[in-house]
Order: sequence, then structure tokens, then C-alpha cells
Amino acid sequence: MTNKLNKENSPYLLQHAENPVNWHPWSEEAFALASEKDLPIFLSIGYSTCHWCHVMETESFEDKEVANILNSGFISIKVDREQRPDLDSIYMAVCQMMTSRGGWPLTIIMTPDRVPFFAGTYFPKVSKNGLVGLLDLLPKVEEAWKTKREEVLKSADSIVSSLKNVSNPTIPDSFIKQEEMTEIFESLKDFFDEKYGGFGEAPKFPSPHNIIFLSRYSLDAKNKDALRMIDQTLTSMILGGIYDHIGFGFHRYSTDVKWLVPHFEKMLYDQALMLEALTEAHRLTNKDLFKHTTQEIYFYIKEILLSEEGGFFSAEDADSEGQEGTFYLWTSDELKKILTSDEYFFFEHLYNIEPDGNFNEEATQSKNGKNIVFLKNELETFASTFSLDSEMVVSEARRIKDKLKKERSKRIRPSMDDKILTDWNGLMIAAIAKGGAVLNNEKYIKAAENAANFIYNNLQKSDGRLMKRFRKGESGLDPHIDDYSFMIWGLISLYESTFNTLYLSRALILSKIMIEDFLDENGGFFIGSKYGEKLMVRTKNSYDGAIPSGNSVAVMNFFKLGKITGNPEWTTIANSTLKAFSHQAKKSPTGFTHMLSGFLFDKKDSKVLVIVLDQRLHNTQKIIEKIRGKYYPNLTVIIKEITNTNLIKNIAPWLDTYSLIENKPTYYLCENFTCKQPTTNLEIALNSLNE
Repeated sequence: MTNKLNKENSPYLLQHAENPVNWHPWSEEAFALASEKDLPIFLSIGYSTCHWCHVMETESFEDKEVANILNSGFISIKVDREQRPDLDSIYMAVCQMMTSRGGWPLTIIMTPDRVPFFAGTYFPKVSKNGLVGLLDLLPKVEEAWKTKREEVLKSADSIVSSLKNVSNPTIPDSFIKQEEMTEIFESLKDFFDEKYGGFGEAPKFPSPHNIIFLSRYSLDAKNKDALRMIDQTLTSMILGGIYDHIGFGFHRYSTDVKWLVPHFEKMLYDQALMLEALTEAHRLTNKDLFKHTTQEIYFYIKEILLSEEGGFFSAEDADSEGQEGTFYLWTSDELKKILTSDEYFFFEHLYNIEPDGNFNEEATQSKNGKNIVFLKNELETFASTFSLDSEMVVSEARRIKDKLKKERSKRIRPSMDDKILTDWNGLMIAAIAKGGAVLNNEKYIKAAENAANFIYNNLQKSDGRLMKRFRKGESGLDPHIDDYSFMIWGLISLYESTFNTLYLSRALILSKIMIEDFLDENGGFFIGSKYGEKLMVRTKNSYDGAIPSGNSVAVMNFFKLGKITGNPEWTTIANSTLKAFSHQAKKSPTGFTHMLSGFLFDKKDSKVLVIVLDQRLHNTQKIIEKIRGKYYPNLTVIIKEITNTNLIKNIAPWLDTYSLIENKPTYYLCENFTCKQPTTNLEIALNSLNE
């Protein structure tokens, strides 16, 4: 038994290809059929590693009784949110307006004209625990469609009108001011969990862009409280069960406030953004834990998520063998069979293994004999508590974990979402390029270069425009703002790591296309291209959720391009993007922390250091290592290598007159395109950064 999803290339859609539900992909054919039969649309949006999507499929979409109702009274459509963020954004906004909540699976019932009149998330098959079941809900919707059509359509029109108003807010005259940053920090601090770190109550998400903002703010404001919040949050997450201590990498989020019990899926974007946050934190604190975790995450990415072609896969599922977390959990009896008695005694105390298990089933909140591997304290603290040598503890813990990892590899591994997405790859390119520069690791930078070249060769058309997805040799799907914004971020980071102007050239090409295809003349960027499918509203996404918005990233990108190229048009677009979201940012600044990081980069002591040198005579690497020895978050470094004419002709013509003095590396420190007297003494130039 198959339906119309069997010819799709999305792992999520293919998961549903053998359901008894007559699923259609989002297509004109499906909407024409709904109009012809005068049936409402049942729209289900999710993604391949979503646990509750799997639950709803098992309970309902694999059930013939539910399928019969859907097949007779509805036209059913499945959408992969990771491939169609434009659709997900619209219908998630509808769900939030109608129910004050959101999440996946997202369930929408709408007219054949694609106008929603009912919304929700997960629905069980039968009504239970206060949740209406599909067997009760669907017949009532059918009846309303047949007998109360006028009321249904009136409700749908009201929803569309509200959605259009939300999508086109009034634009104020200015963005948040510099002096308001302290107030914004206090707002973020109000959400800070003083006991366990992180922000808000359970479920608790990593929100690494909050960490990145705090790192910038802590330096700009010389605020030690912000530094404490960074340290506590990252340390708690690394020690907790949200981190995979055996195979490395972060799980999606924690179901509790302690970072103990995760939802076990692993997303590429979480690894990328946590790498970015840990790199920033390491530069600020020089804490070994952050450096080592960065190295472990990279090891996980290289081992599991890196494709043979050089791009990065999207995610690993939460479930295996029909249950969530099975791959990651251990009983004490299992551990005793694998480890010697001495090893078990050591591991049990260090990683909090309990005979009855430390893991509560989410549904029953009762222990099931299984354990999550986690730490209560850093290894050095554990060693000190028991008067042990810290190096011995670290070494022994690593050895035992390697032993457990080999044993774990014999289990059935969670399924891989093996599509390669342009936007998420852009995030990873940015993260490992920066990590490679900070940690002086050429392997990271090389992996970033390989991924960037993979995107260029496989997901960029001859006219320079991007495509969204590559899977099993096939490239396709219309791109969205995040594909451009995140890929530009990656390319700029690659330039900052290698000073190869090829990556700047590629970033500028994509930036010009992004402006042509996505820019709103009133400020900010739409999610979908003007050449893409025409939807009921053309929305702009500004809120920094699990990942920063494309608009937030664009602000930082264009401020940097403005400083590098000397072209004020890039800065103008960045400022107009800030202004476009001023109302939302002032109302909810904690949802705009990445955009605020871009604002701080441009407005707070932002400087450009131009280095003129001749690679045939001068040791470029030694100079760069000296500059990277201290953290200057608002500094842009440009290297003018005197034999590189591409930089002057095509990228930064304003540097044409900048030259060597006495054949020595020469440093020009500039602010607002006004430069101080050049010097051949690097120490003098670096000291000037603090003035």
C-alpha cells in the first residue's frame, strides 16, 4: 500500500508513503482535487526526527479507522517543515493565533483555497487526558463543512485578515538605542534560571544565540553578571543529559529544568549554534571544558553527520526500535556486563547510575530501570571531592566511555535524515570556520571549505541562485531567506578564517541575489522569494527561536560587508532591517538577541584593522595568531595582500591607496572609514583597539 508520497525525496514524506491515509504532497493537483470534490484540506506539517510526529503516525495515520475518515471526507496533505519553512511559518502563526500555542506535528484544516479555519498540534486517535481525538474531531469538522459552511468561511476570512495585519506591522522610526541595552539585559536576566542555568521553565531549549549576545554584551558593558550566566548555562548543559557523554553532540532540548531528560533527536543546526556559542565562551573565559566540548561536537559531526561528498546531513532521530531514547539509555545490569567491577564502581558514581534507573518515562513519570549518563559536577570537582588525581579521572572516564561507545555501536542506531539543507549547512560552515580559527585547527577550516564547495557545486545554479535541498544525488526545491542569509554567514566566516577573497566574492554574489529576490522595500526580508509560490500572505520571520531568523543574521552579514567593501549601501540595508523589526524587538527583546548582537557589532566600538602585506616576505599566519590571541568581537580584519588584485578591483576598491611602509607589514586602524596614522608595529595597532 502506497500513496502519492512514494515519489517524494523528503525522508519525512517518505516515512508516510505507506500509510493507509491517501496523502498528497503540497501540490496544485491536491488543491484542484479538493475543489472538484468540495472537500476540506487536512494539512499535517512535521519533520523526520520529530518524536510526537512519530507518535501521531503510529496512533492515527497508520490506523485504518482514522484513514477511512480522512480518505472519505478530506484531502490530506503532508509537508516537511524543513523543506517548506514558508508554509510552516504561515500555518504556525495561524495555530498560535487560534490556540496560543504551537509545535509539531502541526495540524491545520483549511478550505480548498488554502485558507485555514481550524488549527492544533498533536491529536491522539481517541480523546484522552483532556485532548480531543481525531475520531471525535474529524466527523465534527465534516459536519460543520457540510451544514455550517458560511460560519466556517467567515472564520477563515477573519484568520487571514489577522494574519495579514501581523505580517505587515507598522515600522517605527528607529531601532533600540545603545543606552537601552542594560534594560534588555535585565529582561533576559529575568528569564534566567539561577539554579540550573538557561532561560525559562521546562521544556528548556539551548538558545545559543542568547549566549552569543551575552558574550558581546559582557565585554561591551564589562558586565561580570552576564559572564556568570554564560558559564553557568553552558556548564550545566554540558554536564546534563541533554549532552551525549558517550558519543558526543547535543540533543534537541530538555524536558525538565535540570537539563537532565532530553528529547533525544540530534539536529545539525543545534550542533552548529552550540559550536558558535562555545567558541565565543572559550574566547571569553579560556575555560578548558568549553574547548574540549567543541572538539567533541566536531568529532560527532565528522563521524556521523558528514556526508562523503562534503555536505552535512540534517539530523538523527530520537527514536529507535520503536521507542524514544533506546539507543542512549543504559540499565545498571547492562553496564555491569560490559565493565569490570572497578570500572562500574567508578562510572556509577561519576555518571550517576542508579539500580532502578534515573530516567522517568515522560508519559508515566515513573522510573523504568534505565539510566541517562550525566554529571553533577565537572570532572576536576569530582576528583577533588574524592581526593583523586584529576588527570587520572579524566583519562579513566574517557577510556570507559570509549568502551561503552563501542558496545553502543552494536545497537540499532536512530535513523538519519540524510537530506543536505543549504541553510543548516551555512550555519555549520560558519561555526567550524570560526572554531578552526579560534582553536587554530586547520581540519575544521578545511571541512568548512569542503562544505562550502559542495554547496557551490551542487546547490547553486549557473545564475548564482541557490537551491534548498540535496539528497541522493538530486538537487532541488525553491530557496528561502535562511538559505541565503546563513550561507552568506558561512562564507564571511570562511573569509575571516582564511582571508581567501574567493569566499567574499561568493558572499557578495549571494547577497545581491538575496536583495533582488527577498528584500521588502519597507525594510527586512521576506521568507519566500518573489519568484516562489504565491501564498496567501508573504511573511517575514524575525523572531530568534531554535535558530536565529534569516533577518537577524542578515543584519550582521551586511554590517560586516559594509565595513569590508566600504560600500555604505550594505550598512543602509542592515539599518533598514533593524528598523523594520523595531516594534517587535522593543516589545520582546529576548526574542531578538541575534539581531541585537548585530546591532552591538556595528554600534559599539566597531573598528576595522587593515593589514597590508606581501605573503612572499611576511609571515601572515604569525600575524593573525597574534591578533586572535585576544577577543575583539567588534573588530573586522581585512588583509590586503599586495599581489591580490581581486580585493581592490571587485570587492574593496577603497583600499587601493593602502600600501606597505618600508616593505614591512603595515597596519591601518579605521573607524567609520577614518583611519589613524599607519604603523608597522602590531603591538601599537592592537593597543589602539582598546582606546
